[in-house]
Amino acid sequence: MASRKIVDLKESHAIYLRVALLASIVLHGVVLFAVPYFEPNVKPRTYEDVIIEDMEAPPEVEEPPPEQRPALPVEAESEEEEEQAVETIEETDFDPFARIDQPIAPEPETPEFVAYDTPPQLIRTIEPEYPEIARRAGIEGTVFVRVLVDVDGTVLDARIEKGLNEALDRAAIDAALKSKFSPAKQRDKPVRVWVTYPIRFTLKG
Repeated sequence: MASRKIVDLKESHAIYLRVALLASIVLHGVVLFAVPYFEPNVKPRTYEDVIIEDMEAPPEVEEPPPEQRPALPVEAESEEEEEQAVETIEETDFDPFARIDQPIAPEPETPEFVAYDTPPQLIRTIEPEYPEIARRAGIEGTVFVRVLVDVDGTVLDARIEKGLNEALDRAAIDAALKSKFSPAKQRDKPVRVWVTYPIRFTLKG
């Protein structure tokens, strides 16, 4: 009787194992068919995609505005239009005597000493006017004037090197500016130089 029960248990165990295996297979099949397949929408990156993404976008360049061409002259249809055009031209006319805002660059100053082979010579002297105040005071003497002689012999500037008084010095400057020299020469080329010469004031009896 006991052996009979052991045989039944062995047979039922095998049956249960088969049923469980079949149930698991059926369950896996149901799960596979019931649950939808999920496919990731990710495209694999290639080498070209990486290069294109890493490249910076070129900077935007603003296009220059279109060049405005001058309007062509059109014949006026009436006398009123002609008068308006004339008034406009007169208002915008260029003034040749208008002041120039930008200052003109001064000429370079002549150095105090310039070497020369031929010194300037006084070819025309102007007798200075004797100031009345100096004449009444009986003042006589010599004023030494330093003049700037240009390449054509004209005197451009005059300064007192050694003076007597204000009135006589002013008269000497006026006379020196009106004097005329032969230009100094350096290798037969006229040069601008400074030279000193005396102007004498003598009372005539």
